[in-house]
Amino acid sequence: MSELVVRRLRAATLDLHAAAERHVRILDDDATIATYVRFLDRMHGVHVATEAAFADHAELAIAGFDAAARCKSALIRADLAQLHAVPNESRCVIPDVRGIARGLGAAYVIEGSTLGGAFVRSRLRLRDVPTAFLAGYGKETGPMWKRFVAVLDQARVDADHAIAAARAMFRSLIDWLDEPAREPPQPFCGLRGEAGL
Repeated sequence: MSELVVRRLRAATLDLHAAAERHVRILDDDATIATYVRFLDRMHGVHVATEAAFADHAELAIAGFDAAARCKSALIRADLAQLHAVPNESRCVIPDVRGIARGLGAAYVIEGSTLGGAFVRSRLRLRDVPTAFLAGYGKETGPMWKRFVAVLDQARVDADHAIAAARAMFRSLIDWLDEPAREPPQPFCGLRGEAGL
């Protein structure tokens, strides 16, 4: 896989990326703490599911995708605890991530979301809320994205399979967010060309 295929992934999922943004309501003018708690809870269901799938994916590990270093469900739980909330234990039903192309395609959505978190965090109107999850890897968020792109570059997998998995992952995410669609007040899918939720 190469930088060219990373661009293909972005282009092939841009419609679903924009659709997913319409279901993320924490940047809305009328967003409340309850809105934020619901967002964190839904994202917890996504991350718990993907982290479990990636942890059992030997091919991803061999390719250099360090699933353990990229776990963020604990950050979500910490944010929720500060808000005196606990996550629902239900999990998002994610697409089949077996096979390196499918695994990396799904990971593209999750890692892109992490990259976009800093943008979302900087525009969050809610004050005095914990944002460890949105901070992602902190100062390492950019470098971690570059390392992910390097894994994609070296894996040389079938781009069509990776794109199909990424699109399926976006659809699962949209269904799981389960919020009424509305145009976001500040679209963020253009951040660095690879922003996420």
